[in-house]
Amino acid sequence: MIRSLRIRLILLLGVAILLASAVQFAASFEAATEEAGKLFDYHMQRMALAFQQGGFEQADWYSAQGPSQISFDFVIQVWGDDSTRVVQSREYMILPRQGKLGYSTVTLANGEWRVYAVQTGSRTVQVAQKLSTRRERAFSLALHSVWPVIPVSLLLFAAAWWAISSALSPLNRIGRELAGRSIDSLEPVSTAGVPSEVARLLDELNSLLGRVAQGLQSQQRFVADAAHELRSPITALKLQVQTLLRSRDDIARAQAIQRLLGGVDRASRLVEQLLALAREEPTSPGTKPCETILAECMTLALADVAPLAAARQIELKVAALPDLHVIGDPDSLQILVRNLLDNAIRYTPEHGVVRIDLTAGALTATLTVEDSGPGIAMADRRRVFDRFYRVPGTSPSGSGLGLAIVKAIADRHGTVLELTDSPLGGVSVQIVFPLP
Repeated sequence: MIRSLRIRLILLLGVAILLASAVQFAASFEAATEEAGKLFDYHMQRMALAFQQGGFEQADWYSAQGPSQISFDFVIQVWGDDSTRVVQSREYMILPRQGKLGYSTVTLANGEWRVYAVQTGSRTVQVAQKLSTRRERAFSLALHSVWPVIPVSLLLFAAAWWAISSALSPLNRIGRELAGRSIDSLEPVSTAGVPSEVARLLDELNSLLGRVAQGLQSQQRFVADAAHELRSPITALKLQVQTLLRSRDDIARAQAIQRLLGGVDRASRLVEQLLALAREEPTSPGTKPCETILAECMTLALADVAPLAAARQIELKVAALPDLHVIGDPDSLQILVRNLLDNAIRYTPEHGVVRIDLTAGALTATLTVEDSGPGIAMADRRRVFDRFYRVPGTSPSGSGLGLAIVKAIADRHGTVLELTDSPLGGVSVQIVFPLP
């Protein structure tokens, strides 16, 4: 397959020009054949009438017309009343005597003949011409009429080459521009002087470049924020190890080990959250969505956070969980519910309440997690889903990634995420899933 658009267009136009030339030649040949037939029929008629009126004998014919004067295109025979040939233009060419007068077509061993016969008195004059001769003359006339088309076709071909090359020059410019870019150059491609058909393609390309640039910027911010957040726990771990090495007695050493284990747990949780957030990035391939029972994901998430709730003496209230099916990744949905519950448990004071509920609508399913914590101010509700953002006045133990992970998973599943005040006194997080 020819990959060059220029060559393909030129070949298509070349084929069109050749077809047009062939059609013109066929039309010229048809017209030339018709005109030649009329002209030759007229000459045959004139020759027959000349013999009819002249009354030549065969000897008179040969004496009046020398051998060099005899036409080799026509055959002339004059028959007497006794079926004898009185005149014959070629001794080696014998036409049968025809009873039909006027024009007729005769098929002989050497081909088809066009015959014109006229009778005067007791004599019949026949003038004949081979049809192949007519076709040769018609072909010659048609060929002469087509000869001027050849240079015109060449000029058209050259003009098509120039026009196509000029039309494709913006693509060549764009190709050179993109080839000369560095790997991190994602600026939009200029559409100046570009045809509308190509401009639409460039608009989509620029849109793609914009999304790629946003994705790269998001990843760069993520890496920078992650490095910043990891630096603090790693520094703390280093200090705790140094404290452990300087400990002189068993009690101080045991306390240092406990602080070290706590620091390792916090660092491990931060790394797990970073990995979970990276998996939910728009640029991440992820897994293929499938039909998932949302209640099962909620049950598994509740089992994960139950020890933390028990340690903080938080009451987990679970309403009846209907058997609702949604389209999504079950692992991601379990992480979503677990982070909502974990966040609610961590920010709810001891002996508080965290409630989870799942309700069904006509076309949607609503997951609700609410707590009796301090709630979130209206000014902070838009920012709590940002990475590493912590609500002012809260404990610094969290990483600020829990709700960012929830937002990423919710966006990936096409849900609606809302924050409202809870009747329990804290905040209520509602996630509305479309039902399949």
